[in-house]
Amino acid sequence: MLFKKIIGHELQKSSLKRAFDENRVAHSYIFSGPDGVGKKLVALEFAKLLNCLKYQSNRNLNHEFDSCSCASCRKIANGIHPDVFVVEYRGVKDIKIEQVREEIEERLYLKAYEGRFKVAIVDEAERLNLNAQNASLKTLEEPPPDSVIILITSNPQSLIPTILSRCQNIQFRGLPEGILTDEISKFGNFSREEAVIISRLSNGSIGKARSVDKVLISDRKKFITKLSRTNTNFATSIYDLLSELPLGSSPEDSERLKFYFEVILQWLRDLVLIKIGFGDESVLHRDLIPLSREYAGQRTLDKLLEKMRVLEDIMVAIFRGNANKELALENLIFKIAD
Repeated sequence: MLFKKIIGHELQKSSLKRAFDENRVAHSYIFSGPDGVGKKLVALEFAKLLNCLKYQSNRNLNHEFDSCSCASCRKIANGIHPDVFVVEYRGVKDIKIEQVREEIEERLYLKAYEGRFKVAIVDEAERLNLNAQNASLKTLEEPPPDSVIILITSNPQSLIPTILSRCQNIQFRGLPEGILTDEISKFGNFSREEAVIISRLSNGSIGKARSVDKVLISDRKKFITKLSRTNTNFATSIYDLLSELPLGSSPEDSERLKFYFEVILQWLRDLVLIKIGFGDESVLHRDLIPLSREYAGQRTLDKLLEKMRVLEDIMVAIFRGNANKELALENLIFKIAD
């Protein structure tokens, strides 16, 4: 059946498939869960199922084909189907009313050209500002016939309660470590140990895992080694390490910085596990065990836990607040290296 080539999310896929088979397709959905776990891929595959010519002509094919090359499915895969559209707002802090009306509502109310369903997929729906969310309520409550709206978000709490109550929520989780590790081993030239490290750093997100390469894994080791040996008495040592972090405002720099935060956070967790007596098999950065044991041996458990709290506070300040990135990271390096 369609969906089969998407890794994991079996419960979510079967739920959507069953709703279609039983003519219980909701008018509006929220696909919620961590970034990069496949929510948009499932949404696009669902749009294919709703409009698939092959499937509609023969329901006996239920479980007999993994993908489809009918005209409708090909157009959706290539992003050119007139009745299926993905609305993305990369780099935009707030989605405004005018954008919702022009890019979503007006297109939904147009007559379908060739599909059975008109499908609007709104990525990063948490960017909808309050006015835009309120303006969307009527469309979510009384959508045009044979239309489906899918709001994709990693932060459903940012959506107002009235939107949450009008949509069927399909929750996604990160992929299990074993499955993700196997996939990483397939698409990357990584050792099993490297694949496990990438899997854990990616928190179940295959999208994040695919963004990691050999260079980044090598840089991870060099960065942690340098961080653990930084002398806080010398400002040049801190600035030297700071220069290795991506400080730009581009989406690529933001994702790379998040990766470094996750690297440091997992390393601090390793230190805590070592400090309380766990064995090497519990440690993520196994290629750094000697260095980690040396570092943990020179700090108290309370000190290590304090460093984790500082890291988490600075992450929130940078990615959810308006903190000066360079000053916040300078403070982080000082606190961790101390």
